[in-house]
Amino acid sequence: MTKPLSATREDYLRAVHLLQEKNGLASTTGTARYLNLSKSTVSERLKDLMRDGLVVPDKYSSIKLTPRGRKIARSLTFKHRIIEVFLNSTLKVPRSKVHAEAHRLEHGMSDEVAMKLNCFLGNPKRDPHGMRIPHIN
Repeated sequence: MTKPLSATREDYLRAVHLLQEKNGLASTTGTARYLNLSKSTVSERLKDLMRDGLVVPDKYSSIKLTPRGRKIARSLTFKHRIIEVFLNSTLKVPRSKVHAEAHRLEHGMSDEVAMKLNCFLGNPKRDPHGMRIPHIN
């Protein structure tokens, strides 16, 4: 049985996704560095995500998201970046502060609300940092 996805587990999936997006691959070491955690802690959590079918080992000691893991990570990234746009463009929160705030909010926002917020904002293509906002279904 698959464990419910906690905010922490979602953070791991999103970290792997962002590393793959930036570098083409993700590793335990890179994920640990990104999350500012020990390699052993990350290794254990990634094993849990492997057992749940969300990540799989890949060549050269890297890891990659399964289709299900990728869908969850892309949804989180979409929410995060849409929230950043809203905070910066509508609420005028400085760009330097939107990331931390969006990180807190992304875990509690439903897909439905995220899509409505996206429409409200005019379907932006990039977040305030210039990162592409992924398209989700």
